[in-house]
Amino acid sequence: MPHQRKNQRKRTAIEVPEPPPPMQKRDWILLGALILIYSLIAFHNLGNFHSPVTTWIMEESILEPEPAYFALDGVEFVSRFQFMNGGRHHTPFNLYASNDGDDWRLVHSIRNIEVFRWYEFSVNEYAQFFRIQPETNRLRLQEVAFRGVDDRLLPVTSTVEALVDEQHLVPERRTFMNSTYFDEIYHPRTGYEFVHGLAACGNTTVFEWTHPPMGKNFIAMSVAAFGMTPFAWRLPGTLFGIFMIPLLYFFARDLLKSNGFALFAAFIFTFDFMLFAQTRLATIDTYVVFFVIAMYFCMYRYIIGMEANTLKRSLTWLALCGVMMGFAIASKWQGVYGALGLPILFFPALYKLYLRDLKQAKTIFFACFAFFIAIPLAIYVLSYIPFVRATGWDWTSIWRNQQMMFRYHDGLTETHSGSSRWWQWPLLIRPLWLYVTHHVLGSVQGIMVTMGSPAVWWFGIPITIFAIFMAFKKWNEGKTDYALIFLLVGYAAQFIPWIPVSRITFIYHYFPSVPFVVIIIAWVFKNYIHKSIAFVYSALVLALFVLFYPVLSGVPTSIDYISTYLRWFESWFHWL
Repeated sequence: MPHQRKNQRKRTAIEVPEPPPPMQKRDWILLGALILIYSLIAFHNLGNFHSPVTTWIMEESILEPEPAYFALDGVEFVSRFQFMNGGRHHTPFNLYASNDGDDWRLVHSIRNIEVFRWYEFSVNEYAQFFRIQPETNRLRLQEVAFRGVDDRLLPVTSTVEALVDEQHLVPERRTFMNSTYFDEIYHPRTGYEFVHGLAACGNTTVFEWTHPPMGKNFIAMSVAAFGMTPFAWRLPGTLFGIFMIPLLYFFARDLLKSNGFALFAAFIFTFDFMLFAQTRLATIDTYVVFFVIAMYFCMYRYIIGMEANTLKRSLTWLALCGVMMGFAIASKWQGVYGALGLPILFFPALYKLYLRDLKQAKTIFFACFAFFIAIPLAIYVLSYIPFVRATGWDWTSIWRNQQMMFRYHDGLTETHSGSSRWWQWPLLIRPLWLYVTHHVLGSVQGIMVTMGSPAVWWFGIPITIFAIFMAFKKWNEGKTDYALIFLLVGYAAQFIPWIPVSRITFIYHYFPSVPFVVIIIAWVFKNYIHKSIAFVYSALVLALFVLFYPVLSGVPTSIDYISTYLRWFESWFHWL
């Protein structure tokens, strides 16, 4: 009777499948080609390599900020005034003009300006002298310029050399190539503050404090290496987006036990719109998605190798899983959602090990307190070193920041025209417009949207429902497809916690769920759909990426093209 109960317990444990087939030369070539092609697309027009760096910095200790004076070669017709704001936002100032340097007239009162962004204002009058009068002592400007007849750049001298010493970097117009856009006004600025040990206000906190600092640390490293330029602050996210492709490939390869369908999963993930649009934007969502994929990959590697792994190898995979989890949470609290799925997957595997080797199971169980509590906590705290430096080495600011973040997200009631609810995300009801310029002669000079590919997100809905049905069906039949269960748990951990959230949310919050969706699609194709259809589906995903590329990349696009081919629903391009 005891022997019978023991066998019954063994039958309830999850059966782990065999490892995937070995990589062949052809597999490496195809994967390398996919990564190379995407890298070329991702780095094309990512951002300017150069931007004004010398800064006019107000003495914040003085009560009355000093003005800056400018002189043209003579009385000139000035059509436009341009300037690039520095690392302080909403710093008002007034622009005055004069013909003789004695009688001054107000040209513009400039308000509500964002950081590291070019601005322009019409002047359309004759003058030789100009004066910038700051209203606060927090103004930081990188460069100013005056344009004359035919929009030519006018030679100018100034009492503040830093404002006119990089005239060759003055762009004709503001674009995403030379300025911040969307939430880049928050994260690159904070990375800049980390590099220079600055705080947003006194020594209390940095500007972007509503999320943990790890993602901004990556941006800061790039800024420290390459300067405060659009290319530099977007480089880390773009690299992490590229790294996601091989990471997802090997994750899918382990799950699907097929090199071909792993490439299929990586292909449709690569040409899903959100990977391209979101990772080229200097925000922090990219990092949490990368580390979520990585921590699930490490957990699966531990589980599939549990039978053959030595104790040392098992502990290594679990430790790496804990490290990836720590980086995910230190990048954004959304990483906690991903972490919720790990114990659901880990404990059945640990129970299986317990039935075979009690001693090893105990060792692993107690080691996990270090791997999934101590290590992530250490990573989280250490990620705050640049934050603490910026706040004057006040280590208590770490705890205060946790309280501030919780209160902020718990009480966030503001509305946003681009916000959407969790159930709207996979339906693509409300894409989020990141950047739109004015219409010029029937064209849009630049537009960027973050959304998913209809071929992936819409198709993923019935496919996921079908996968859930098959998981229950196999369970009732006494069978267990562990790869499918693993995928569904990972997907649920990313998606379900958003259902009760009442604060405003956006479509990019679905990004961490997308890797699981594409592998679920690949699982269904591998098991239930003919291989030839996979090629047709891949072609459809690629064709839609090409079709929508103009509004994903910011290249000039005609309004007629958008209205005819891309405006599938009124809500997609409501501003036309």
